[in-house]
Amino acid sequence: MQKSPLVAIDTNFPLLLAQENETAADALDILRKRVKPSEIIVPPTVFDELLFQTRDPSNENLRALAKTALSGLRSRWDFHPVTLDATQGVIVEEAARKIMEAGILPPEERNDATIISESALLNSILIVSNDSHLLEADHRSLGLLFRELDLPVPLIISPREILQKFYR
Repeated sequence: MQKSPLVAIDTNFPLLLAQENETAADALDILRKRVKPSEIIVPPTVFDELLFQTRDPSNENLRALAKTALSGLRSRWDFHPVTLDATQGVIVEEAARKIMEAGILPPEERNDATIISESALLNSILIVSNDSHLLEADHRSLGLLFRELDLPVPLIISPREILQKFYR
């Protein structure tokens, strides 16, 4: 019997849920009912970004949302923060560096490259994101690059796309 898939999330997804965004909430419900992942995981960089945002004095609204999102990860949405060991960290750094060198993401989006790499290393089939940089990344180029690194390529999908593709 095949193991249920893993789904990873980007930082903006729990922020949308914390805002009680209806599209995000519906997408989460559809994921649980239709995709039936064994876990919805929070890659280390996503967790770190949320933690950083809880301490960012420049945006009070974002700080409050990040605190709500961080506190709801496990208790409210049953998301599972994960950590990487040192070897996995080296693989992720190499993959993220290659994504940036290939120009798959803009130079200022290093964290996004790391999130994709962490999600791939953890064998996630999907990354749920509302980030245009991730959603517009060249999936074919990413696939070719990850084939060289022997990593799977997760599909990057927005909450809205989940509703459109899975709600039938």
